Amino acid sequence: MEQSYAEANAKKRTTPGVIALKGILIVLVIFIFLAALLSGYRLIVLVGAAAIVALVWYWPRFRVEWEYVYCDGQLDFDMIQGGEKRKNILRIEIEDADVVAPFDSERLAGYRHLIVRDYSSLRPEAKAYGVVTRLEGKEEKILIKFEPTERMVEMMHTKCPNIVEKPMEIKQE
Repeated sequence: MEQSYAEANAKKRTTPGVIALKGILIVLVIFIFLAALLSGYRLIVLVGAAAIVALVWYWPRFRVEWEYVYCDGQLDFDMIQGGEKRKNILRIEIEDADVVAPFDSERLAGYRHLIVRDYSSLRPEAKAYGVVTRLEGKEEKILIKFEPTERMVEMMHTKCPNIVEKPMEIKQE
């Protein structure tokens, strides 16, 4: 039997909150370093230098990219920080989902009250999908927002046609 495999990436847009946090961190590190230089104590100067090194080390983590991997009914959500550090966030079985549909679909209307985990790029023009499912070991359902490729949607629809809704552009007449 042939294995179905598809993957997609979505680079997360930098939000105003992240930009503000970057600015605050820069001002804070400059303040700590200048205070350390003006004080003249070697230990405080080392603290200022350590603050600069910590900021340079942490800075790439602001660049987040989501990767979705679909393989034989399993959908993995991975977070890639700074283009190199990968962390598996979540794995779900499509067969256990209630619905997989475009995020603005009527099929998701009854689930808008659920907690949303947003693994999307946050771009308004993106074709986002929603998955309603229960997490392993939890009672409550959640709504997961992500951006699959058309190929990934086709494969999920082939596996579970009653759960996965295809968008109008790729529906077969």
